[in-house]
Amino acid sequence: MKSRTRSIFAAMVLSLFALASLANAQQSDSSSKPTKPPDSAAVEAGADAGGYTVISSLEFGYRGTAVDGDRNKYNSDLNYKAGPRVFDSSLLMKAKEGDGGFFDTLLVTGTGFGADPNGQVRWKMENSKWYRFEGNYRRFKYFRFLNNLANPNWVFSPAQFSVPPNPVTGDHGYDARTQLGDFDLTILPKNRFIRFNVGYSPERFSGPAFTSYHVGGGEFNFLSELKSRADDYRVGAEGEIGPVDWTFLQGFRRFRDDSFVNVGPTPGANLNTTINPPAAQLTSFTRNEPARGTVDFTRFSAHTLVAKRLDITGRIIYSKAKSHFTSTENFTGINWNPRIAASFTGAPAWPPPQPPSVTPNTLNLGQYNLTGDSERPNTLGDIAATWLVTDRLRISNTFRVEDFKIDGNAVFADFFSLTRRSGATTDTDTIGFSNLDAHRRTEYRKYQNIIEGDYQFNATTAVHLGYRYGRRRIVEAFEGYNLGSNGTFPNPPTKDPSEREEAENNTHAIFGGFKARPYKNWTIYFDAEHGTADNFFTRIGNYNYTNIRAKSRYAFKKNLLLNMAVITRNNANPSEIAGVSIENFGVATKSRVFTSSLDWTASSRVTINTGYNYNWVNSDAVIDYIFTPARAGDPFAGRHAIVSGPSANQIIVPFGHSLYYMRNSFFFIDTTVQLAPRATVFTSYRVNHDNGQGTRLADPTGFPGTLVSSYPMTYQSPEVRLALKLNRRLDWNFGYQYYNYNESKLVGPRPQNYHAHLPYTSLRIYIGRRE
Repeated sequence: MKSRTRSIFAAMVLSLFALASLANAQQSDSSSKPTKPPDSAAVEAGADAGGYTVISSLEFGYRGTAVDGDRNKYNSDLNYKAGPRVFDSSLLMKAKEGDGGFFDTLLVTGTGFGADPNGQVRWKMENSKWYRFEGNYRRFKYFRFLNNLANPNWVFSPAQFSVPPNPVTGDHGYDARTQLGDFDLTILPKNRFIRFNVGYSPERFSGPAFTSYHVGGGEFNFLSELKSRADDYRVGAEGEIGPVDWTFLQGFRRFRDDSFVNVGPTPGANLNTTINPPAAQLTSFTRNEPARGTVDFTRFSAHTLVAKRLDITGRIIYSKAKSHFTSTENFTGINWNPRIAASFTGAPAWPPPQPPSVTPNTLNLGQYNLTGDSERPNTLGDIAATWLVTDRLRISNTFRVEDFKIDGNAVFADFFSLTRRSGATTDTDTIGFSNLDAHRRTEYRKYQNIIEGDYQFNATTAVHLGYRYGRRRIVEAFEGYNLGSNGTFPNPPTKDPSEREEAENNTHAIFGGFKARPYKNWTIYFDAEHGTADNFFTRIGNYNYTNIRAKSRYAFKKNLLLNMAVITRNNANPSEIAGVSIENFGVATKSRVFTSSLDWTASSRVTINTGYNYNWVNSDAVIDYIFTPARAGDPFAGRHAIVSGPSANQIIVPFGHSLYYMRNSFFFIDTTVQLAPRATVFTSYRVNHDNGQGTRLADPTGFPGTLVSSYPMTYQSPEVRLALKLNRRLDWNFGYQYYNYNESKLVGPRPQNYHAHLPYTSLRIYIGRRE
C-alpha cells in the first residue's frame, strides 16, 4: 500500500512539474522579446528559455493488469504491476551561442519508474571548457519463484519422500531489489594536454530468498535475508605528451555482504522414510555470514602513431583483491538421523541401530564456525601494433600476458550435542573439533599472441586472416585439513599430506573471413574460427570449437531492405572424472542460429518491420549419476554397479548422457500507420514456440542411460497502441498488450501457464516541439 501511494504521489509531482514547465514556457513564448536578431543557423525546434533552447517531453500514465493462471511465473517473466508509471521522459537544454552559463548542454532521459520492474535515469551536463558530468541510475526488481527450480521429487511416493512436491514453487526463490549508479566527472574536457577524471559507482542488493539445506538426514527449506553493497571510487587523468596520448586510472572498490538466516521450527523432508523415520525437524536455525572485501586497481595505457604507418597501443593493469569472512551456524532439532547418533558412539554409520533404540534423537545444539581470508594480486599487460604496409594491406599483432596468485586460508570448528532415548533411558553425547586449518594457493600465468592481416582488394571486396596462440601454466597447492569431512571420528582429525599439482597447455586457433559486395545493393559478410580454448581453473581438456557466421544485406529498393544471418557453433569440452581419461567424459554442444528481418517503408504513412529467427541447440554431457529406485531382479543389474547399504535401492550408471534440446522459432511483425495527420496506430505481434525434445523420452536405466531436459513452450504477445496528437504540446496514447504463455507438461510438476491483459493509457507533454 505504501509503495502504491508513493508511486501515485511521484506521478502527481511529475505531472505538476510538467504542467508548471508548460505554463512557464507559454508565458516565456508570449512575453519574452529577443535581445538580438535570430541566428539563421538556430535550431528549428525548441522553446526559448532565456539563454537556452529547451526541447522536452514527459509521458506519464496508468497501466492496468489482469492475470489468469500462474501468477508466480508471470511475475518471474514480466513482473509488471498495475498503477501509475512514467513511460518515458527527456529534457534537452542547449545554450544559445555565447549565452552559456553554468552549463552549455544538459540532457536528461528516464523511463520505467512506477509500476515497472526496471527503471533508469541518465543525464549529461557539460560546460565544454571546464567540465563534463555524466551519470545514470538504474533499479531492478528481481522476482523468481518457479516450481521447476530445485523441486526434483515430482513423482511423490511416501516410501521415498516424507512430503509431496510443491506444485506452486520450488525450494529456491528470490524477491530482491538491485540499485546501481555510475557518476563520472571530467575536468577540462577539451584540454588536449591533460584532463582529470573522478568517478563513483554504488551498488545495493537486498531482499528475501528461499534456499534449501541438507543436514541431520533431511532437506530443509527456509527464508534467507540477502543484503550486500559495494562502492567503487575512481580518480585519474588523460592527455597528450608530444605524439603520445595516455590515460591513467586508480580505482578502489569496497564491498560487504551481511546476508543472514534466522528461522524457528522448520519441518524437513527425508529422502527415504522407510529407512529414516520420522522426518527430521529444526526447532531453531541461525546463520550469519558477514564478508568484507576490497579491490584496488591501477591502469595505465599509451598510444602513438609512428610515421603515419605504425600504430602502437600498450596497456598495463594491476589489481589486488582481499576478502575475509566469518560463517556461523547454530541449530537445534528433533528426530535427528539415527546415523548421526551411531557415529557419536563409534558404531558403524551403516546399518544404523534399528528404531526405536536410538530414536527420536534430540539435537541439543549443532554449531559450525568457519573463518577465512583470501588475497589475489593480478597483473595484466598487452601491447598491440598495426602496420599499414600499403593502402590496401594492414598487419596487426597483439601480445598479452596475465599473471595472478590466489592465497586462501580457513579455520574450521564444530560442536554437536545429541540426546538419544531407549525406553526410559536417555544418553547425551557431545563431539566437537576446533582449529582445523586449511591453506590453498593457486598460481596462474598465461601468454597469448594474435596476428592478423587485412587486405582490401577494391572498394567492394576485402578479406582478413588471423592466428591465435595461447600458453598457460597453473600450479595448485594445498596444506591442512580436509574441511569437507567436518572432522573425523572415532580417530582425531589429522592433516592431509601437502599436495601440489602443476599443469601446462597450449591452445591454437585460426580465424578469417571476407566482406564482398557483388552488386551495389547487396553486401555479404563471412567469418569463421576454429581452434582450441583453455578452461580457466579446472584442469580438463581444452575446448575444441568451430564457429561460422554469415550475413547478407540486400536492398530491393531504398525503402525495402532484407537482412539474413546464420551462426553455427560447435563446442566440444572433453573432461576427466575420478581419474578416468578425458576421452570418456565431457560436454559437446552444437547450436544453429538463423535470423532474418525485412524493413519496408511502404509510404510516408506506413512502415513495416518483420522477421523470423530460429535457435537450434543440442547439448550432450557425459555424466555419472544415481537413479532411484532399482527393484529386486532388476533386468539392468548386470549393466550397473549396485550400491549396498543405505542405497540398496539405488543404481549407479557408470556412464550416462545428460541431453538438452532447444528448437525455438520466433516471429515478429511491427507496423506503424498514420491514419490521419494527428492519429497514428502502432501494432506489434511476437510469438515464440520451442518444440524442445519433441518425442524424445529419458531412459535413465538404459545402457548407457540418458537424462533428457528441455523447455517446450509457446509464448505470444500482441500489442496495439493509438497515439493522438491533440496539439503542439500534447499527445494522448492508449493501448493494450496481451501475454499468453503455455508450457508442456514435460517442464515440471504442473504447467505454469498464464494469460495477462495489460491495458494502458498515457499523456505525453512536449516543450519545444514544432508542428
